[in-house]
Amino acid sequence: MTLSPTSIQAEFSSTFVDEWVRAGVRHAVISPGSRSSAIAIALLSDRRIDVIVRLDERSAAFFALGIAVATKTPVIMLTTSGTAAAEVHAAVVEADLARVPLIIVTADRPVELHDVHAPQTIDQSHLFAGCLRYHLDLPVPTEETRAHWRSFASRLVAESSHGAKGAGPVQANIAFREPIVGGVGELPSGRQDGSPWHQVVRGDEMSAGVPAHVLDLFVSTRRVVVIVGGEALSDPSLVLEYARHRGWPVLGDARAIGRSPH
Repeated sequence: MTLSPTSIQAEFSSTFVDEWVRAGVRHAVISPGSRSSAIAIALLSDRRIDVIVRLDERSAAFFALGIAVATKTPVIMLTTSGTAAAEVHAAVVEADLARVPLIIVTADRPVELHDVHAPQTIDQSHLFAGCLRYHLDLPVPTEETRAHWRSFASRLVAESSHGAKGAGPVQANIAFREPIVGGVGELPSGRQDGSPWHQVVRGDEMSAGVPAHVLDLFVSTRRVVVIVGGEALSDPSLVLEYARHRGWPVLGDARAIGRSPH
């Protein structure tokens, strides 16, 4: 499909899809609608993702849930704006309780169409309160936010797979302003080796020391802040020693840092 002229909303959507693929996403379920067209087109245009279209949002969400259970990997569930987004609530609750990695992407109206009695407009930012591992509420994409697009997309996958409460559902509520569709120009560059923007290191991997691939990432990064959670490390001394050597600040929970004499 060829669309022109180029659209920042199309470039935003293609960047998100590319970053999702880098982070390991291979499946998406779409319930079509006009407001979500930019992301739907980006998903359908990327051959690396298996896309399934289901008209009914409730059944589509449970279909996505089933794929995530079978593959044990995050699955995209895309809906348009308004009450369509509310239809996936039951699957979100199920994903929360069963710890299933599910990425709910809800297209939304821009802020100027909120609370003005525009048709099919509801508050989509709090639809799934209490059930999510992470929530991202994004305004209409702009050039000013371009540098953060990959970070936003990558974090959705990371939080869905490795949230503080375990795997589970996350939501990205993204506003789109008409015209929604258009051609795609040059995307913000990702990591040269094809890896995702954010990398997650599990606590049990850190227990025996800092993995080599994590050290490589640190060495190649100029500015680093090390964050140590309460149950992240059985012995934080190696991390603290390395951070002190590199001159990096460490923000740590007392339950983790307190185990070290440093």
